[in-house]
Amino acid sequence: MNAPLTATLMHSDLLEAQASADWALSQLPGLAKRLDEWMDRSIVMELRNPGAVAEHNLIIGVQKEPLPLSFNVEVGAYINALRSGLDILAAALVRRHRLPFDENDVYFPIAWNEATFTKQSWPGRKFIDALPANEREIIASLRPYKGGSAPLWALHHLDIVRKHRRLLTVLPRPITITLQGRLQPGDFKPLAVDAVHVNEEIIIGMLRKGVDPTLVHAKFYVAVDEQEHIQRRPVPGMLAYLYDVVTGIIRQFDY
Repeated sequence: MNAPLTATLMHSDLLEAQASADWALSQLPGLAKRLDEWMDRSIVMELRNPGAVAEHNLIIGVQKEPLPLSFNVEVGAYINALRSGLDILAAALVRRHRLPFDENDVYFPIAWNEATFTKQSWPGRKFIDALPANEREIIASLRPYKGGSAPLWALHHLDIVRKHRRLLTVLPRPITITLQGRLQPGDFKPLAVDAVHVNEEIIIGMLRKGVDPTLVHAKFYVAVDEQEHIQRRPVPGMLAYLYDVVTGIIRQFDY
């Protein structure tokens, strides 16, 4: 996982924006550890017999307890810190160029779509147009709108939805499946596409009846269930990815 960048050389007016992102990044090892501990405690492997005619049992990961709501709150706070880093960046640019904006009206502009981004009536356009040409070009190159920058829109979207619904509608999913010892061809059949989540159970695959189930091991992870806006990946990895996006943007104004 990347190291925070606040301590490295950076223009002084950007340090607060970077510190907001760095704080989120610094919390991720602890988050990852607690998620792993919850999964080790809460998800067990079991067999289900689909019937006497079937040659294979279903091998299933069973979620024994719900994911604590505190994880939703925590991940939402990290997403907000990353999004806030961009808003703090916008405020720094206002101060850098002594622009005549009330601080309550300053935010990093991310639009609903490209058409909105180009409209003179869009509130974010006033901020962009007040910047020097090189900084207007930087923002335009970021394509900060839905259909432009997928990760930037995902960050913006997630920061909004966390206020209105539970952010982690989570699916514990197998990230790896390992086979121990000797299995004969056809003893274990993973699902053709992906694990199937049914209520609190995750169907991993099929194991021939009579085969020792301890030979099959699955490692699970918790993902944000936002397939439309961000590729499913373990939550700490998703946050680290968004951190890289935010830091890359801040760095473009470091001169």
